[in-house]
Amino acid sequence: MLRNLLRSFETVLRLPATTNAASVSCSRRLLFSQYEFDGHARLRKTPLAATATTNAPFGGSETDNEYVPYKLEQETGTKSSTLVEALRERFRFTDAELQRILSDETVNRTYRGRSLISTMDTLLLEGVARRSFVEYPWLLSLDNKRLELKLQLIKSMDMRDINDFVPFLRLTVPRLRKLVSALNSERNTIPLGNRVYYISDKLQVSPEIVTKYLSKRLFILEMPFEMFEKNLHYMIEYNVSPINILKDLWAFRYTPKSVQLRLERAKRAKKDKIMPWMVRCPEPILQRSLKLSLDELQVLGKFSSVVEYIAHRLEFTVDEAKAIMDRHPQVHTVRVTKIKDVLDYLLDEAKFSRTEIAQVPRILCHSLKTTKERMEELKSHGCRPSSLVIVCRSRREYDKFLRHWISMARDPETTPDP
Repeated sequence: MLRNLLRSFETVLRLPATTNAASVSCSRRLLFSQYEFDGHARLRKTPLAATATTNAPFGGSETDNEYVPYKLEQETGTKSSTLVEALRERFRFTDAELQRILSDETVNRTYRGRSLISTMDTLLLEGVARRSFVEYPWLLSLDNKRLELKLQLIKSMDMRDINDFVPFLRLTVPRLRKLVSALNSERNTIPLGNRVYYISDKLQVSPEIVTKYLSKRLFILEMPFEMFEKNLHYMIEYNVSPINILKDLWAFRYTPKSVQLRLERAKRAKKDKIMPWMVRCPEPILQRSLKLSLDELQVLGKFSSVVEYIAHRLEFTVDEAKAIMDRHPQVHTVRVTKIKDVLDYLLDEAKFSRTEIAQVPRILCHSLKTTKERMEELKSHGCRPSSLVIVCRSRREYDKFLRHWISMARDPETTPDP
C-alpha cells in the first residue's frame, strides 16, 4: 500500500516538469515554424511582386522599387544567330559582309563568351559607321569598359569624325593615352591641328585610309614633325604614289638628306615608278635596280613602251601587238631586256617566223635558258617543232612528247608529226 502511495506521489511530482518541457518544445516548434513560414513567404514574394509590377499598367506601389537580380547570361555570350539578327537589324549587312564579320578570328573567338551586341550598340551610339564594322570586324570584340575609356580619349582630340580614328581603338588604353597626349600637344603648331588630317590633305587621301596604315606604324605620329614634314615633301616632289607612301612608311625613319639623295638617283635613272623601298634598300640592290632601268631605256631607244618595241620587232601595228600580248597578259610584266634576248634567239638563231612567235606569245615569258636547251635537244633528234607550244609546256609534258618522237622516229614505216 505504501508502495502504491509512493508511486502516485512520484507521478504527481513529474507531471509539471513534463508539461513545462512539452510546452517549451511546442513553443519552440511554433516559433521556428513561424520564421520558416515567413522566410518562404519572403522568397515567394519577390517573383510575385515582380510579376505584379510588370503586369501593372502604371507604377504606384512599393514593389516598383524591388531590386531586379543580375542575370549572368545577359553578358556572358551571344548565340551566333542572335548576333547575325542584330547585325541585320542595325546595319542591313549583305550575306558577304556578314560572312566577313563572323569569319574574323577575334569575333569568332569571343562571341561565345561575351555579349558583343552591347559593344556594338555603344559604338553605334558614338557614330561608328557601317563601313567601319565591315573593315574592322574586331570592333565587336572590344571590352565594353575599356572601350568607354578609349572613346573618351579619342574624343578629346580635335577630330571631325569618329570613323577617322576607329583603327586606334585596337590599341591598349595606356598606349592610346600616350598617343593622344602626343597629338594634342602639337594641336596649335601643326597645320589642320592634327597629323592625320595634315597627311590626308597633303596626299589627297581620306583620313580613314590614312589611319588604316598609320595605326600599324605609330612612330609616324610621334617622330619629330620637322623630319617627317621634309621627308613627306620629298616623296611628293618626286612623284611617289600616295598609296605606296602609306604602305611603306619605314622610309620616314631615314634622314631627309638621305631620302632626297636616293630619290634623286632614281629620278636620274629615269625610273618610271619611284617606290619608297628605294630609300631604305641596301646599296647593291638599288644599284642593280637602277642599272636594269638604264638597260631597258637603252633597249627601247626611240620607243616609249614595250608594246611599240614588240610591234617593231615582229612587224605588226601597235594595236596588233597589244592584242597579241593580251592573249597572255603576263607578257606585259616581262622586262624589255628579256624580250629582246628571246626575240634575238628565235628570229636570228632558231629561225622562227614572226607569225610563229605571235601565235605563242607565252614564249616571251619562258626562260631563255630552258628554251635553248629544249631546242638543241629536239634538234639533236631531228625534230624542228612546227609550233613553239611544246617548248613552253611543263617538264612532264615535254618529256612525254620527246619520248613519243623518239619512238616514232625509230619506226621506219611511220613518220612522226612534230
